[in-house]
Amino acid sequence: MRAGDDDAWQFSGACDDPGRLRGRCIGHRVTIEAPPELVWDFVADFQGWSSWNPLYGDTIGLAEEGQPLRFTARLAGMKPRKGRAVVRKVETDTTLEYAISGLGGLAKVYRYVEIEELSPIRCRVVNGEIMGGPLGGALYRAFAAKAGEGLEAMNEALKHVAERKWRGRPG
Repeated sequence: MRAGDDDAWQFSGACDDPGRLRGRCIGHRVTIEAPPELVWDFVADFQGWSSWNPLYGDTIGLAEEGQPLRFTARLAGMKPRKGRAVVRKVETDTTLEYAISGLGGLAKVYRYVEIEELSPIRCRVVNGEIMGGPLGGALYRAFAAKAGEGLEAMNEALKHVAERKWRGRPG
């Protein structure tokens, strides 16, 4: 993938973040001209994702640690796929993480959205996915490019809805 400016930076490669799955990582970063807490409201509202999120539809769950999450993932050029995850970490206004496991634990995916405050009315969002487990390398080779496109589309949609809401605020 390409490394670029702060407003559209993609990354790909090995990752070994403490507390997270070891594996191959893909992700996207975007700067949003809206307060972190407003952006968080969109990120933490799983039921609302289908109204703005091109990557995930029919999402059901609560942004609370240990809670199950059900969703339909929509990757370009592929049939939508139903999935299940478990919310692993929630830090209000900053971090949402959830884990997906398939094929009897042979394929594992760890998803995260991090929000970094740049100013009271501006933030940076990093949206990433780690593919690991015994089949993580194969999963990465097969899906990393499409997953990266999906993460970028999700970030761009998040930027659009958050900035539109922030500009349209009363006052």
